[in-house]
Amino acid sequence: MLAELRQHHEKIGDLLTALEALCQDRHADIVKVSAVRLELTRASRARSAYLNATIYPKVMRSCPPDKRIALEKLKSDGLLMLVRSGDHIRHWTTREITADWPGYCIASAAARQSMRVRIALEAQLLYPLLEKDGAGHKPAARP
Repeated sequence: MLAELRQHHEKIGDLLTALEALCQDRHADIVKVSAVRLELTRASRARSAYLNATIYPKVMRSCPPDKRIALEKLKSDGLLMLVRSGDHIRHWTTREITADWPGYCIASAAARQSMRVRIALEAQLLYPLLEKDGAGHKPAARP
C-alpha cells in the first residue's frame, strides 16, 4: 500500500514539474501543455480513487484516536481540492490558455503549489500510519 501511494505521489510530482517547466516558456506549447494537464488529471484522480477505496478504509480501522481527526480532515479537504481542481480545469480551457498564457502560468503555479502541499500532508500523515501498520511491505514469498 505504501509503495503504491508513493508511486502515485511521485508520478504527480513529476507531472507538476513538467508543467512548471512548460510555464517557463514565453509562449504556450498547447499540445504539450494539454497532454501534461490530461495526464496530471488522470494521475490525480487515480490517487484520489486509491486513497478513498484502499488507504482511508485501511488506516481508519487502525489509526490511533489522536490521528483520526487529522485523517478525517485530510479526507474532507481532498474532496474540496477536487472541486477546486475541476474549477481550474473548466476555467482554463485550451482557448483561455492560448489567449492568456501569462495568466494561466500564474494560476497554474498556485494550483501546483496547492497540490504539492496536499501531497506533503498526505505523506506526513499517511506514510507513518501505513509503515506502522506494515502496509508498506509485501509479504515474503512462500517456498
